Amino acid sequence: MEWIKELPVSRDPKGTTGIVALPLDSILYLHFYEATIQVHTATDRFYFTLGNNLSLLVDNLNNSGCHFEKTDRAQVADYRRIIRIEITEFFQYRGYFEGTNKFVIFSESNYKKAAKMIKDRSE
Repeated sequence: MEWIKELPVSRDPKGTTGIVALPLDSILYLHFYEATIQVHTATDRFYFTLGNNLSLLVDNLNNSGCHFEKTDRAQVADYRRIIRIEITEFFQYRGYFEGTNKFVIFSESNYKKAAKMIKDRSE
């Protein structure tokens, strides 16, 4: 059996614009916000409108060959696509993706894990 390589998403949170197929390898991160799952690519934001359980969606994606991990309570990202992490003046940890100004927020414990992964990649 072959895994599906696309996620059904909509351009609006209510799905009024219909469903489009988004290639899984274009997804940088997922964000649970206001009872919806936002799906972020380098250039756009979509909405997963077929459910609102982020953990279940991530489990299904990872069981299909993806590599998403939690960054904080409401976000998951493909850590392999994060190129640097910065600490803001308010002690917020931000992970930035290559080729875009988009970032995810890390909890302190997940920051340590991601920072180690980035360091190990550069060695």
